[in-house]
Amino acid sequence: MNEKKVEEISALKLALELCQKAHEAWIKGNTLDALSSYEQALEIFSELGRLTEMANVLEKIGDIYQLRQKFDQALRAYKACLDICENFEDEISTSIIAEKIVFAYKEKGNYAKMIPYLHRILEIAEKYRDPHRAGRALTGLGDAYLHLGKVDSAKEAYSLALKIFKGMGAIEQTKLLEEHLKALEKNESS
Repeated sequence: MNEKKVEEISALKLALELCQKAHEAWIKGNTLDALSSYEQALEIFSELGRLTEMANVLEKIGDIYQLRQKFDQALRAYKACLDICENFEDEISTSIIAEKIVFAYKEKGNYAKMIPYLHRILEIAEKYRDPHRAGRALTGLGDAYLHLGKVDSAKEAYSLALKIFKGMGAIEQTKLLEEHLKALEKNESS
């Protein structure tokens, strides 16, 4: 084995140990220690060109920042992770990370920026025939449109979500959406 390969294996081992250390710190609630270890591991994975490991670590970093309500930092990590997932055409992971991005934008009150990610989630949900994910994405679109004052678009998204959840027999979501649509109709007529 040549010297370069030995160095790569040694660096990879160190990065994996840092991930384990970060995970243990995370479990104990030591988010700053976890963040530090994950960031060190990310640097090593980046130097080694290990994109899958980078995506996994970026998601963890985003989760920690999200937990700490540092939404701008969370968004940076999630978007970097999303780029890797999209490049690998890993649509399920893309959808999961897009949902995390939507949550961060919602927490920031930036509803307009949620919309393209919600459309991407919906596109993936339709492709994989995932009605629950499609219903959640449509509900999110309804929420975003409503906050942006686009009441007709919100009602359309909520109505589509309602149709999906009714078809699934999802009683709680159906009831919530029916009440929400009724309230919108009542507000429009008054």
